[in-house]
Amino acid sequence: MEKLVFDIGGTNTKYALMTTDGEILTKQSVPTNYESAEAFFNNIAAIASKYKGSVDEIAISTNGRMYPDGNTYRAYTMKFLKDMNLKQEVETRTGLPVVVLNDGFSAALGEWWKGSGKGYDNLLVIVLGSGMGGGLILNGELYQGKRKNAAMIFGMLSSCDNGRYELSGMVTSFSLLLYRFSAMRQIPIHEMTGHRFFEFVAQGDPAAVGMLDSYCEGIAGIIYNASLLLDLDCTIVTGGLSGQPALMESIRRKLREIPERFYQGQASSFLDMVAVDPSDFQINIKPGSLALDANVYGALYYLLNSK
Repeated sequence: MEKLVFDIGGTNTKYALMTTDGEILTKQSVPTNYESAEAFFNNIAAIASKYKGSVDEIAISTNGRMYPDGNTYRAYTMKFLKDMNLKQEVETRTGLPVVVLNDGFSAALGEWWKGSGKGYDNLLVIVLGSGMGGGLILNGELYQGKRKNAAMIFGMLSSCDNGRYELSGMVTSFSLLLYRFSAMRQIPIHEMTGHRFFEFVAQGDPAAVGMLDSYCEGIAGIIYNASLLLDLDCTIVTGGLSGQPALMESIRRKLREIPERFYQGQASSFLDMVAVDPSDFQINIKPGSLALDANVYGALYYLLNSK
């Protein structure tokens, strides 16, 4: 039988009817219900009821994290679900077996199984949208960590200035970037979309170009450190922003600049003395190829392989 896969985000709930081979038979999207926990679960149950008799299992990809039991939710955007056992709640309402997976983990599995990460054993997937998420594939398997908390890159330290640390989540928050840019250009925040921001970038607006430069520098630093720490085969950048050529080119440029600074700065004599191989600092980066469907592919893979 087919599988029903949900990708529950802070704005929309997408769902797809899929075969076990990964073919999407149909997919739709509805606004995520924030009225109450009961309304939220009833919305999922109503969708599942449309496919009664056609599906035998449900997979859910959602933002936030799980407690170590793998089922109980630690909410980010949907705080009314905090400490809810998502698996149990949905199973009770639908009568079907359910698995739940963080959306960053889902994106990583999806790109590794069916997308740009196919064929790589060690892979970091970064998801760029309003915020930033991610997932790790190590030795050909999803790495979640003991507390289901691996690849929490938005909480990593980005820099230290005079003893004060800055979180990556602040440096790489695209929502915050849009807020700052809209205030600078006196544009109502509800009119400042990502698409419009990149139009300013294409026009050479100095503020937009400078903000994008800083944003991509923060992302490049995360990719660079992770690649050297884990000896990754590749890093995939996916999510709503990954289709912007200006963003991908800026990240690539920043990655090239990092080792160049070493060889041009004070560390150059030391690096020459110890005979460091420059090829060790070359980072392989690719855009995702599944666009916004990466999460449903990954959640389906997890459903099929976590038994």
